[in-house]
Amino acid sequence: MKIEFNGLSEKRIEKFNDGNGAINLKTIDKNDVKFLSARLEPNSSVGMHKHMDTCEIIVILSGKAKAICDGETEMLVAGSCHFCPRGSSHTLINIGDEELLFVAAVPRQI
Repeated sequence: MKIEFNGLSEKRIEKFNDGNGAINLKTIDKNDVKFLSARLEPNSSVGMHKHMDTCEIIVILSGKAKAICDGETEMLVAGSCHFCPRGSSHTLINIGDEELLFVAAVPRQI
């Protein structure tokens, strides 16, 4: 199944999940999975949050990031993938001077 972000409206969100700065998101739901295309602005972060009924897979397209998942820190660059399992808490922080571009999939798990 092709997921097409072109043509979707982008929404700018300040302090996403109580993070810092802003993120620009395009989202689409398909077959119980939320797909995201995101631009996390420099010096911005997605706040720490817990995935109770979902996991999350994030693929970095460009930029530099730090992910913290259940207390463990990972450095991410283009081509890196971060996985947050169901029941875990994580945050994503743009540590570069440019936008952090990434795509993510958040499948619902019951």
